[in-house]
Amino acid sequence: MPRKSALDFMIEFVRDYLDGKSGRLDFDLDFNYYLKQNYSKMERANPDLAECFLFYLAEEGYDKSESLSDKEHKKLIRRQFKEFISAMSDGLY
Repeated sequence: MPRKSALDFMIEFVRDYLDGKSGRLDFDLDFNYYLKQNYSKMERANPDLAECFLFYLAEEGYDKSESLSDKEHKKLIRRQFKEFISAMSDGLY
């Protein structure tokens, strides 16, 4: 079985949260840790895509979610994830 790429791991991590397989606490506690662990690998594989993930999900998502309710938090992360997926389908990946 092939190993997941760093990007695939991060996408699955976000999807698990959005699909209800993990909660907000898990997401909030682990997002930055996993991003720090995987970003350099993501950047080596595709610098533009790594920067896109960082912008949409970290800067415009996670970093702006601290004071939001759980419902608002998930809505923001879902919106930013959709933006990222849209950018991927526009040719970054």
